[in-house]
Amino acid sequence: MKQQLTSIALASALGLAAMSSAQAEGLSFNIGAVSLYKSNGIDQDSRETKAFRPAIQGGVDYDFGNGFYVGNWNSTGKFNATDDDDNVIGTANIEIDLYAGFSKELSNGLSYDFGVARYIYPGAAGFGNANEWYASFTYSIVTAKITRGFGNGNKDQRLSLAIEQPLSDKLTIKAVVGKRNSNHSSGTGAADFGVGLAYDMGDDLSLSAMVSGAQKSKLNADSQDAGKTRLIVGFSKSF
Repeated sequence: MKQQLTSIALASALGLAAMSSAQAEGLSFNIGAVSLYKSNGIDQDSRETKAFRPAIQGGVDYDFGNGFYVGNWNSTGKFNATDDDDNVIGTANIEIDLYAGFSKELSNGLSYDFGVARYIYPGAAGFGNANEWYASFTYSIVTAKITRGFGNGNKDQRLSLAIEQPLSDKLTIKAVVGKRNSNHSSGTGAADFGVGLAYDMGDDLSLSAMVSGAQKSKLNADSQDAGKTRLIVGFSKSF
C-alpha cells in the first residue's frame, strides 16, 4: 500500500520554529492561523481544492540552553491516506509533529541545526505516519537544508535553499526553492518554491503573505492539483 498522506517533508514553518526556539533558553509557545496549510509548495489539506481552507496551527518548544531542543507542532485539516488506486484508507483531522534536535551558532554569522521529526495522523489507522531527519546550515541571510525520510521504506528527500532579508525593522522578505527526489510520495522529482513577506506587529505578533507552489504534485484523489501556485496569508503569536 502506497502511503500518500500529506507532509512527509518537514513544514517550512516548523523548521523555522525549531531553529528560533532553540535560540532562547526555556519554554515557548506559538499559535496562529493560515488561509491554507501548504508545505514545500504542496497543499496539505484534502478538503475540496480551493484556495481558502483555513487551518489553526500551534505548538510548544523547550530549549535546554546548551543547543538541544525538543518541540511539538500541530495543524488542523483533513488529511487522507490513499492506496495505489487512490482509495481512501484512513482520514485524520489533525497533524501532530514531534521533533528534537541540536542547534548551534558559530562565529561570523554561521549556524547549523540537526534533528529528527515524527509525523502522526490520529484516526488514519497509522497510514501516513512517518519519520524524518533534517540538517540545515545558515550563513548570514542564506539557509541550505536537506530532509530525508527513514523507516518503513520512506525514501522521501528534499534539498532547499532559502533567504530571509530584512527590508526594515518591521518587514522581512523570505524566499525558498526546493527539489524533491524521484521517490518522493508527493510526485516524481520536482521543484517547489515560495516567496513572501512577514510583518512584525510587535508583542511577538506577526502577519505573513506568501505565494507558493510545486510541480508534479498529485497528492491524492481529493487534491489533484495540490501543487497549484496559491497565495497564503496568516498570522502567528509567540509567547
